[in-house]
Amino acid sequence: MNRRRIFLLACVASLAVLVIGTQNVGAAPMEGKRAILDETFQFWVTKEAADRTLSRIKKAGFNVYVPVVWYGAGTTWPSRLAPWDPKLYPQAAAGFDPLHYVIEKAHSMGIEVHPWFTVALRQSNIFPEFALHGVLEGGRLGVFDVHNPRFRSFMADMITEVVAVYDVDGINLDYIRAMGLCTNEACISEYRETYGRNLALDAATFRVAPRLVPTLIDYQESAVTSLVREISKQVRKVKPQVIISVDVHPELTDYLQGQNSIEWANRGYVDVLFRMDYAKTIDIASTESIRKRLKNPDSLMILAGNYDLVPNGAQPRSGQWIVDTMNDVGLRWPRSGVAVYLYNQLSDDQVAALSQWHTGRRRHAPSGTESLRMH
Repeated sequence: MNRRRIFLLACVASLAVLVIGTQNVGAAPMEGKRAILDETFQFWVTKEAADRTLSRIKKAGFNVYVPVVWYGAGTTWPSRLAPWDPKLYPQAAAGFDPLHYVIEKAHSMGIEVHPWFTVALRQSNIFPEFALHGVLEGGRLGVFDVHNPRFRSFMADMITEVVAVYDVDGINLDYIRAMGLCTNEACISEYRETYGRNLALDAATFRVAPRLVPTLIDYQESAVTSLVREISKQVRKVKPQVIISVDVHPELTDYLQGQNSIEWANRGYVDVLFRMDYAKTIDIASTESIRKRLKNPDSLMILAGNYDLVPNGAQPRSGQWIVDTMNDVGLRWPRSGVAVYLYNQLSDDQVAALSQWHTGRRRHAPSGTESLRMH
């Protein structure tokens, strides 16, 4: 009797695993979603700014708002773990919680909010004990040390704080990479204990020919993957339904960065890969190649740029361009959704064109189908 019961339980467990696996394979976490990323605090940290921004993106047909809430200098919410970003001292002094307001307002308009964190980017003197000293990103921006386990725990705790306190629909992780080599005493010791090799000598070779030092490639990847895994584990423990997305270039091999985003998706650490494709024409061949490497191809989402770089900065692309691009992405990969970078380049021409396009789609959709797909 006991053996029979054990056998039946094993069969039930196997069936459950099969069902869960099938659901994961068929999942399309961003199906029907049109997201826009906002990298500038000024467009959402006051009531007036948030109201205007949400009204514009609603008119343009976006249903996911991704505001940057951590830009490596402090928080945009009252936190137990970190000080306010200096740009938000007036909000802190007034007792105003901009993150709570923008989420509540967005939800009242049918818009999801996925707070955006620039994970390893350090733009001030904040938390010097976590800094990767001697390393600058692009010659000007500071970097946090992803090899520091205390930093990884801090970042996971801080992101989880937002997920626990606020009614977020997702989180977005940017600068989720190493950005430099750690050569301090702790890393030297850890590397020697793990691989039995000299970090200083391997780093010198790595800078010239990284593929000749597979142990250092692994060292970089292991640290970043540990960070992603820790964030994912804590977030899913608090709110399993929250969508975790990362901003990445899955097709590029930059061994310094330790960014193995396809593995993160295939292991279930993240739900969505925002493929940063800011060229005027979406790279279809590369996108299809990446999709073939994913257990769930619909976890890949195009993050299209809506501007051109010009000598004096940036210039928004035309309204017709954004309509054509979003329409093309939607037709080619209908279950993957689409994201746009960047809100401060969302011109009135783009808003008008998108508004007209979405209105036309709703008008010509079969009864009942458009609302399911659009929302």
